[in-house]
Amino acid sequence: MNTASVRRRRLVAAITLAVLISSAAANTEVVIGVLAVHGSQRTLARWQPTADYLAQKISGYRFVVRALSADGLQQAVNAGKLDFVLTDPSNYIVLRRRYGISRIVTLRNRAGGQIYAKCGAVIFVRADRRDIQHLRDLKGKSLMAVSGESFGGFQLAWLTLLRHGVDPFRNLSRLMFNGYPEDDIVYAVGNGEIDAGTVPSGVLESMAAQAKIDITRFRVLNPRTTPGYPIRHSTPLYPDWPLSKTGNTSDELTRKIAVALLTMAQNDPAAQRGNYAGWAIPLDYGSVQRLVRELRIDPTAETPTLDQLVRANWQWAAMALVIVLFLLAITVYVARLNRRLKASSASLQRALDERRRASAEMQKLSSAVEQTADLVMITSPNGVIEYVNPAFERVTGYERQLVVGATPNLLKSGVHDSEFYARLWHTLVRGEVFSAVFINRRQDGALYYEEKTITPVLDSRGEVRYFVSTGKDITDRTLAEQRARQHEAEFAHVARVSTMGEMASALAHELNQPLAAIVNYARGCTRRLRSGNVTPEDLMVLLTRIAEQGERSGEIIRRLRNFMSKNESNRTLADLNEIVREAASLANLEARHRRVKLHLELQPRALMVLADHIQIEQVVLNLVRNAIEAIHNADSARRQVTIRTARTSSGAASVCVHDTGPGLDIQDEEALFGTFFSTKKDGMGMGLSISRSIIEAHGGQLSVSETSDAGTAFIFTLPRTSDDKPNDNG
Repeated sequence: MNTASVRRRRLVAAITLAVLISSAAANTEVVIGVLAVHGSQRTLARWQPTADYLAQKISGYRFVVRALSADGLQQAVNAGKLDFVLTDPSNYIVLRRRYGISRIVTLRNRAGGQIYAKCGAVIFVRADRRDIQHLRDLKGKSLMAVSGESFGGFQLAWLTLLRHGVDPFRNLSRLMFNGYPEDDIVYAVGNGEIDAGTVPSGVLESMAAQAKIDITRFRVLNPRTTPGYPIRHSTPLYPDWPLSKTGNTSDELTRKIAVALLTMAQNDPAAQRGNYAGWAIPLDYGSVQRLVRELRIDPTAETPTLDQLVRANWQWAAMALVIVLFLLAITVYVARLNRRLKASSASLQRALDERRRASAEMQKLSSAVEQTADLVMITSPNGVIEYVNPAFERVTGYERQLVVGATPNLLKSGVHDSEFYARLWHTLVRGEVFSAVFINRRQDGALYYEEKTITPVLDSRGEVRYFVSTGKDITDRTLAEQRARQHEAEFAHVARVSTMGEMASALAHELNQPLAAIVNYARGCTRRLRSGNVTPEDLMVLLTRIAEQGERSGEIIRRLRNFMSKNESNRTLADLNEIVREAASLANLEARHRRVKLHLELQPRALMVLADHIQIEQVVLNLVRNAIEAIHNADSARRQVTIRTARTSSGAASVCVHDTGPGLDIQDEEALFGTFFSTKKDGMGMGLSISRSIIEAHGGQLSVSETSDAGTAFIFTLPRTSDDKPNDNG
């Protein structure tokens, strides 16, 4: 065997190891099921731009739209094949009851220069039908609608007719479901083919704007007027289509999608392609739930027992059993026959496969390495580059002929220090794999982030023959994560500023006391000086008191300025007891204002944690203010909030905020901490969600529990640092 052949086999072995080590990064697929009321093609054309918008705003995910019927949506949700569902309001109520989906945003539309998030239906006749003036006049007449499953195309009109004494299924001479498009229903009424029709609100105006009809030829029955809703309608208004998450979707992804949609501009290309005007915070769908219940759209059928099913279908059960036994016998026979055939041809096939495998492996590995999206580089033991693949050329900008024979030093950016490279070589010379994120420099001078693994390839004697480097370009992901962290920090800062705004009354009262005292003492000094009846000792007492009140005011302002600071997140060793004291001093301003007592039960020894002081203080203040407000709103007889710190059995540091308020109905803890969930009348539902995000980012947990005295206790834990040893007290 010549030297070239040996070298080629070693190179193939090195490339094989590189391919086994590397794995191509792929975006996670997120599937959105959409109710296809106008057919699959129109549905995809309308909503795929919105999915593309989400992919642009949220990195690491690929959003796919599935156009499905109502039955198809139920089957897909039940099978766990959908992450989000966009459907009409009544179908949402059915899916929520059966499968537990929950809304996150509500669709908004535009008409007459106004934007709204509600919908209705119109019941209309020809303007010259003098015999039909009211809804009750439709008895004995014919009516055309879209379909029995259409929310705006029949169900809204159905309930309105029932409430006016007209049952569409009993009191009409004929009830026809014409399907889509709704335009055909309008034409049928206009041509006199049907007495009356019902379509979603906005169809008549849209057809008139397109010069398809003369709208004055039609008259609306039971016309209603709703402020802020300029479209003709005969029915009450209901919330428009909701976008909902299924049970297998993470809260983190749900929060990102909600924020992306709520911040979508009204004239965004995705909104224009989808013929809507953005999204709103999810509305209350209680009215839709009452409609579904009253119309019995989703009746709960009695489920037959197994004994009843067997008795009713015993012939089919017996036949199925015979077929199963027959198929089992055939399977056993075929399996035995296959084993004999495999045993007789094993030796011949093995030799043939080995020859084919050797040839195919060489071709496959060569093609895989050349076409893989990962950066592949092979160097000699002394660090000279011997091979790079096309992905390396594409990412770094260096052509292969320029780097082969050079060293990887040409990629150095100067970001990593000498200790980083010393650790790299110390790991490799021991024959171990080194993995890290490298910040390197392209040929054009731009920096890029690479998630790289370097593997030493050893020969039979344990000596290094090659170094194989495989990596992924994670520049876009890293920059997106940095932007996301910056946005979350800004979001938390806005929440702190909002908290101070809510506490403005208490803060003003607290600052007014020392300022008033300073004024009184200063005026006292002035009066005594004017009277001439004053001694230096008297002035010293008054000036000392003025200084004390000034220091008191300054301390309050210092605490506020520290709390509202907009510094970057900086985690340092801090005493959790001291953080609690700082938060309690701020909360005590509002507590005294609302006649609530704050009681501290702190661990005697310091509880050292690695944390961002301001963010943890924000969590404690949010929990304490929630407790104070719960006691105040319920007008509890016992008005006390207890803040307790301790060391758990696992060594973690814990903080418990316990109030004597009315307690919470804790049935769904995940919903309590979810985005936009609030028990307050004017609450945005962001405080607990932000608090949990902060605690989990610190490696801890935030939970809630009921207490024996009808109050509520919120508890969060933070991991113990290596500098803080557990003790007998906790």
